[in-house]
Amino acid sequence: MAVYRRENQPAGTQRYHRPGTGSISSHSPNGARTIRRPEGQHSRNSGKMPSPTRKGPGGKKAWIFLGTPVLFCVLTLGALFAIGAPTVSPYIGLAKYFFNSQQEQTDSTNLYEQLKSDLEGLTSIPLSQLVYPNKGDQYGRITVENTTVDAPLYYGDSTKELNRGVATYADSKGAGIPGESMTVLLAGHNNTFFNGLQDVKEGDIVHVDTHYGRYEYRITEMKVADYNDETTYDFSRTDENLIMYTCYPFDALGFTPQRYFVYAEYVSGPMIDKES
Repeated sequence: MAVYRRENQPAGTQRYHRPGTGSISSHSPNGARTIRRPEGQHSRNSGKMPSPTRKGPGGKKAWIFLGTPVLFCVLTLGALFAIGAPTVSPYIGLAKYFFNSQQEQTDSTNLYEQLKSDLEGLTSIPLSQLVYPNKGDQYGRITVENTTVDAPLYYGDSTKELNRGVATYADSKGAGIPGESMTVLLAGHNNTFFNGLQDVKEGDIVHVDTHYGRYEYRITEMKVADYNDETTYDFSRTDENLIMYTCYPFDALGFTPQRYFVYAEYVSGPMIDKES
């Protein structure tokens, strides 16, 4: 049951205070009843909200509270990426090889499969009859006896060729392809196509089958050197010779400052006659 407390007021008007509500009820002399609400309290049907009397938590503090963990996560991920990139990059390259090799085949020519029987058996090949490979073309296959080396041979030594097989250095007048009477410089990844070079011995035979002939080279020397050591090759030579190299150690991942070099002398294979 509601209890009303009567308050003193001018004659002719009765006012009551309703406990717990803060509202004041008045009866005027003519019997009309009015209700006056305290300042700040709105009626249920007024359709207007009162202006807030207090502000919430400071916006700046909220942003600091929420932003600090996010910033910490971003910095942590950046540091992990910087540390881990050299380690995972070889696996990324290997994954690209498996998943993109089919697409990449459409971007180059497989001279080895198309032309390998056309000039077979010749001891000398006129340059005018030779289909010289373009960068990205597969022009042969290389195997090394007593090892697991057995890979396609590509012209060019970009990341694309290295991810697909053994790459042939092609950016010097002193380096060429088998049969040109100069240095043939081949590169391969230590954890994929040239991993088997760790098992080579002096006297082992390297077989290089190309679309224009078959070549053999005999291994004469192996050594470890810095990656920027220019004494490891000689592009001024005018005799047929083969150099193969890969990153060292063989179980290393990512960039390494050392290379493992394998040198081999010419045994057999048709020479390219550049005068005809």
